Amino acid sequence: VTLDGGANWMKWEHGFPTASAMALIVHPREHDLVIGTHGRAAYIIDDISPLRTLSAATLAEPVHLFEMADAYQYEGSPEIGEEFPGHGEFSGESRPYGALITFSLSAEDLPHPNEEIERGRRAARREAGAAAEEEPAEEGPGRPGMPRRERGPQVTIEISDAGGEVIRTLQAPVKLGVNRAAWNLRHDGFERPSTGQQRFGGFGRGGPEVLPGTYGVTVKYGDHEATGTVAVHPDPRREIPLAEREAKFAAIMHCGAVQEVITEAINRIRATRTEVDAVLGMVRTEGEEGAEGRSARGLTRAGRELKQALDEVELLFWDPPGGGQRDSRRDTPFRGVGSVMRSLGSSWDAPTPAQEGYLDASEAMLQEALVEFNRVFAEDVVAFRDQVQEAGLSFLEVKEPLEVPAR
Repeated sequence: VTLDGGANWMKWEHGFPTASAMALIVHPREHDLVIGTHGRAAYIIDDISPLRTLSAATLAEPVHLFEMADAYQYEGSPEIGEEFPGHGEFSGESRPYGALITFSLSAEDLPHPNEEIERGRRAARREAGAAAEEEPAEEGPGRPGMPRRERGPQVTIEISDAGGEVIRTLQAPVKLGVNRAAWNLRHDGFERPSTGQQRFGGFGRGGPEVLPGTYGVTVKYGDHEATGTVAVHPDPRREIPLAEREAKFAAIMHCGAVQEVITEAINRIRATRTEVDAVLGMVRTEGEEGAEGRSARGLTRAGRELKQALDEVELLFWDPPGGGQRDSRRDTPFRGVGSVMRSLGSSWDAPTPAQEGYLDASEAMLQEALVEFNRVFAEDVVAFRDQVQEAGLSFLEVKEPLEVPAR
């Protein structure tokens, strides 16, 4: 490969084998380089247009963001064939969905993309620091005797809308020189209560897909950054009016706001329950006599009753993980709004009456749950906090009541 008209040549080793290249063509629209080999199939290097502007001056910049090609939204089809083919069917790796973000970095702390050169650099650093570092490596959690593997350098990529608001933040591993990341055209995901389990379904990695338009891209590494824009186009094969897309997007964002209110309620319940346990752990009920003993026993009893009330109000929002109610499939606000959100995310068309009806039902359940939630915190939690303060201890401050988000 030459980048200067043949004055200098280098071997391209980024995923390409040592094989005879029999045919080369650059796709006129996508700018993909397609390479046909003798006996080793075909290879595609996605969008080589950044290489056309690559230079020594570009590589010397701390952060350089190359011009980005337009991104197109589309609906993919399921793969044809067996459900679990294993290695029985082969398919090559496809281009990542969304916008390709190509940038170059120049910093001393970045690993070299050539593995042989990087091994030499690491060996030199170890030799230079051997005399100064005699301490043993820090052990990783759960692996006694094993050194903790440090995460490599990461770049921060921020996607902003037309108003300048950051709607998506990405982290990507980087090396010295040219790097590439992909934005899947989605917002940041909505807050949801932690279950300690892997998530499946929903929007996958991120929140809802953005509307067509022009978005800002900022690549940050250390104290340096570079900015650019990328245009997002709708699927040209689907004629969906923009008004319908906007109505669907607004409905999904409202579902996300409802889910985040549910999440805030559950997080408050969990934090309060943890604080009650901490208070009870500091209260001694055995061996106390007189007024202090009666006060401690009363505080312990009140704490247990408050925890019971918190457990009951939490069940109004969802089925907590590990609880006996989890498999009952009963209606809860969390399950209801999650079901509506998944349904809304299955297409770009305007919301259906059924989807709107299910959302109304979920909001009605949430309203009933919030009435009891706000009562418990305004009365039971406040009463327990007063008892704790009388005992000379501190307790969490009670926050403002929660409400169903307005449409």
